[in-house]
Amino acid sequence: MITDLDKQACIERHKTIRAILWVVALLIVAAVLFGVYRFVTAPVRMAQNTTQTITQQVEETATAVLTHRHIKVREGRRYSRMADRAHTILINLPETKPASLRDRTFRLAHLRGSQSKVCQFVMDFGAGPVPVWTAADNAEFTANRSLGGEANRQLRIIWETPTMILGVSVQYADKFTQDDNAPRWELLWRRRDSIQKPLTDAVVSERTMNALAAIPQQCATP
Repeated sequence: MITDLDKQACIERHKTIRAILWVVALLIVAAVLFGVYRFVTAPVRMAQNTTQTITQQVEETATAVLTHRHIKVREGRRYSRMADRAHTILINLPETKPASLRDRTFRLAHLRGSQSKVCQFVMDFGAGPVPVWTAADNAEFTANRSLGGEANRQLRIIWETPTMILGVSVQYADKFTQDDNAPRWELLWRRRDSIQKPLTDAVVSERTMNALAAIPQQCATP
């Protein structure tokens, strides 16, 4: 004969079993939903991983390209003084109209931002006369100065030979070390010339120093 206590115990066991079954069912449903979620979002995660990889590769490539463009200069303090003086001279040049269609095309291709303030002279490095073109990026400098800044200073030096046109950019360094001989101006290859450097960094650095030294005599207005 089943007593009331036995009946109550049986009811409690059934409740416990049902609760366990509900928990198991909920776990199964949660696992199924999580699997569906992972399956549905797999393309998104793959795209995110691909984007992160591409971004990292682009950053590494950009850093490598920028490092490849930089040219080390000796006598940093002297180089910086010459760059300061050359920039001051070039931004105060009078505007000169292009002498020909070729001159206009040359300026647009190699001396953008000059606002027609261009200085052209000849140098001889031992193999005959080489035309040299110099100009400051007056457009960017004027815009930055109108906002109260003086940092965006840049000048370009272009050498034109019968076989090639070679150019460098002399840019004011926003950040530099406090070393007494550290240059306050950076020397960089043009992007188009930095891929396959036709000359060594040391030679271009020396040619740049020569050009900067010649600007006061060749370009300064009386």
